[in-house]
Amino acid sequence: MFFLKRSAVPLLYAFLAFSPSIAPAVEGELKTFSLVVTEPQAEYVVEVGGTADPENVEITIENLGDTPVPDPRITVNGLYDWYDIDAMAREITADCTTDEEKALAIWQWVLWKRFQRSPHDESSTNPVRAMNCYGYGICGHTSAWVKGLATAAGLKARIFEISGHTISEVYYNGGWHMLDGNVKVFYLARDNRTIASLAELEQDPWLIERTIHPRDPWVRQDDPPGRNQQFVRYIVTTRDNEEGDHYDPEIFKDYDMSCTLKQGERLTRWWGPELNIFEGRDKDPLVPERYANGRLVWEPDLQKTDLFDYIEIIDNVITRQRDGLDPAIHVQYLQDKLYPRPARFALPIHSPYPVVGGRFRCTLVKEDDSGTAAVAFGHPWKGGSEELYTFRWGSGEEDIELDLDPSIMKAFPVYTYYLSFSLKGRAESDPPRQAGVERFRSVSDLQVSPHSLPALSLGRNVVRYRDSGGTAVRNVRITHTWRETVGNHAPGTVSSAVSPAESGETGSLAPTLKWLSAGDPDPGDKAEDYQVMVSLRPDCRWPLSPSLYRNVGSEKCEWKVPGSFLNPGTTYYWRVRARDSRGAVGSWGKVFSFRTAARAR
Repeated sequence: MFFLKRSAVPLLYAFLAFSPSIAPAVEGELKTFSLVVTEPQAEYVVEVGGTADPENVEITIENLGDTPVPDPRITVNGLYDWYDIDAMAREITADCTTDEEKALAIWQWVLWKRFQRSPHDESSTNPVRAMNCYGYGICGHTSAWVKGLATAAGLKARIFEISGHTISEVYYNGGWHMLDGNVKVFYLARDNRTIASLAELEQDPWLIERTIHPRDPWVRQDDPPGRNQQFVRYIVTTRDNEEGDHYDPEIFKDYDMSCTLKQGERLTRWWGPELNIFEGRDKDPLVPERYANGRLVWEPDLQKTDLFDYIEIIDNVITRQRDGLDPAIHVQYLQDKLYPRPARFALPIHSPYPVVGGRFRCTLVKEDDSGTAAVAFGHPWKGGSEELYTFRWGSGEEDIELDLDPSIMKAFPVYTYYLSFSLKGRAESDPPRQAGVERFRSVSDLQVSPHSLPALSLGRNVVRYRDSGGTAVRNVRITHTWRETVGNHAPGTVSSAVSPAESGETGSLAPTLKWLSAGDPDPGDKAEDYQVMVSLRPDCRWPLSPSLYRNVGSEKCEWKVPGSFLNPGTTYYWRVRARDSRGAVGSWGKVFSFRTAARAR
């Protein structure tokens, strides 16, 4: 079901005219919801059914109106406003009250929104470009992201190149603390309370040796042979541990996801690789582990849209709206013997996402056999252009369709490209003969990070639209498409501790935690593995150490805390979640607590 909502916050929301209809729920059926927004801000609610979060498939924003729509942005449940680095930092640290909380929130946010692969785009060391467009990077990238986001959140941060690896440090509580977003690890200092700095780790490899290095959100078990010592070697070989600022030019560039939807333009983004096109495909056969595609399509109605507002490098060109003559874009002063030079204009295509392919279709018009109408492709940073097509012989209309992939994929991903036109008519004919462009359709294939897209989740979703178009009337259609998940419920939550007793005391610094099993609502299914987290925080937002955030590896409802991490006379908090035999992961259960005795050992 869908509900129209007027928010209580002091904003002017649009009245949304739509009549959504949904077929009866069938497992695997695509659900589509479409509405039209006419004001600069609007809020609506989408209810998603099923038994778990849906498979998000597609979201499309389309400008149906007569005016451009600058910076259309959609958030779901207050998330995915990654327009620029400041917006990202605000979202990540929204509920943080201390610098330590901000630093750890940024580090934790980076961890699972990436995998190990280096994009062929140097701007991917900037978190805005990386997280919106790719979602992958190696150690240098993740360190740059942590530094950029921490700086945007008001913290000091720095990057170190160490032997075979790159790490980041953030300054808070009077000291530096190493937070490795690539290996997904930090190292607890000897006091068992604070996160160690690189300087401490260089002198005390035991802090590294006692720590596990997790590989994904669920695989949190002992390191394979040699993995732990690999990181010891990285850090303790101090001769080549050097602070570096070589990522700063990209980190601190003012990138954003600005995008103006022109009349007749639509932006579609999928959560999957629908086009099977990605950056670097001709240079690196390694397909990204996860990536998504999008498409920017511009097909304006040239009877209504004046392209003079959009074209660039204008030389002796005018539009139908300016002089009332055909074709839609044409030569202003026709060529003669004194002025034979062709008229020129360029049609820029801008995208907030990297363009990895495209096509262009248009109708070239030439009223005289001796005239010409040509199309070329150009990069703004490359200079010059590549000729794509020339209408040289004959006269009349010529419908052409051009494959832009060979031109676009010759270089690194681009965010802007130009289609330039050369037009030559004849003033000395009787009557004079024109040349120009009548219709066109531009298609740009994009690469998108699926992490950045405004995903619907199970239940009630509050979706907010806004743009920066001021008071101008707009006509923007938004379409969500998803597939509901039906049939496999997540296991239940762990709500009862067995030992130590809730709020009880233990004389051991390596106690065995026990709990009552989580049930599963699906017949024949059961919890077959558990994950445990121990923290100094009552909310268990992050663990005391990565070594105290572990998988049990079986359906056994107990786990022994490894030695050396707990202090006497200290209160600790812990929680558990279950995974069932069909792979569904349940929610974290109740947070329990225990206190170590003053003389605990």
